[in-house]
Amino acid sequence: MRKWMTALAAVLTTSLLAGCATVHGPTSITLSRDDIERSIATDLGNLIEIFRGLDVRRPEVAFLPVAGRLELTWYLTMPAEGDGGLFGSTVGVAVAMTGQPALNAARTGIDLTDVKLDDVRVLGLPRLLGFGIGRLAERKGAPLPDVPLLSFRPAQMRVADVAYGATAVAVTFGGLRVDIEPR
Repeated sequence: MRKWMTALAAVLTTSLLAGCATVHGPTSITLSRDDIERSIATDLGNLIEIFRGLDVRRPEVAFLPVAGRLELTWYLTMPAEGDGGLFGSTVGVAVAMTGQPALNAARTGIDLTDVKLDDVRVLGLPRLLGFGIGRLAERKGAPLPDVPLLSFRPAQMRVADVAYGATAVAVTFGGLRVDIEPR
């Protein structure tokens, strides 16, 4: 009976100490692809002049944890008008860029740094009629300016009435992990 009571006391003490170590809650939050796609602040038209003014959907997000980077891919479709249309078929453009996520200076959001244009693909458009898209495709690997990715919502940085601040960001297989600590 005494051994059982000693073991129970040890388990309760360990549980109490573990609870005290995390009294303020989580030490990180993980942003999924959907979370990032819904709150993304980057506009392709602001990055690449040829796409300015086009109604472009939000990019698809991919995690590249081995490289510590995020990939953003925009898909644009310009359908043919009527029978034959301007080019006779639908024109599709895919633009992919990668960047390393980093906390912004105020630690209120995430910016992409070391941004590179990774791929530009044009489907359904004769090469001679590229109107600048062909030149853009030749710039693969070209550096782009740092871009704001997203800003943290106040609700993301508050758990059980405790305000948190971001301390670090990392790309993982499961998402974009943001380390947080109480302010």
